[in-house]
Amino acid sequence: MIPRGADGIRHLAARLVADIAPRAGDSYTSADLNMMALLVTMVAQDYDRVADVLVSDYNDICEIFHEALPHLDDAALASRMESVVGLNAPSLRVHDQSTRTDAALRVLIELHAAIEDLEDHGLPWAARLNGRIWAYLARYVARRTYQMDG
Repeated sequence: MIPRGADGIRHLAARLVADIAPRAGDSYTSADLNMMALLVTMVAQDYDRVADVLVSDYNDICEIFHEALPHLDDAALASRMESVVGLNAPSLRVHDQSTRTDAALRVLIELHAAIEDLEDHGLPWAARLNGRIWAYLARYVARRTYQMDG
C-alpha cells in the first residue's frame, strides 16, 4: 500500500513518535521530535480539509455580500464587494483558492466595520447582518480547529 495525501503525512508523524523519537540521544531531542510529529499531524489535517475550508469560506462570504448589497449606500464598498462575488480562481490549487478567499475576506472586514457603525444607528437589517458576520467568523474558526487524539 502506498499512503497518499493526509494518510501519508500522518504516517510520517507516527514514524517520528514510534520509531525516531525513542532513539533520540537526549530528552530535549526526543521532546523536539514529538513536537515536530504534532505539527506534522496538524499539517495532515490541513492537507485533508484545505479545499473545503477555502471554498466554504468564500461561499459564505459571498452570501453575506448578497444580503448586504441592497442595503448599502457606500458605492465604493459595494463595488469592492461586487468585484469579489463570483470571482473564479484560475485553478483548484491551494494558492489560487487562498488568493480568492483572502480577497473576499479583506472586503468582509471592511463591510463588518461599516455594518457595526450602521448597527449603532439602530438599523435592524444591520444588526441582523452583523449577527450573520459573527456567525461566519465562528464557522471560520471551527473549520480551522485541530482535532487532537487523546
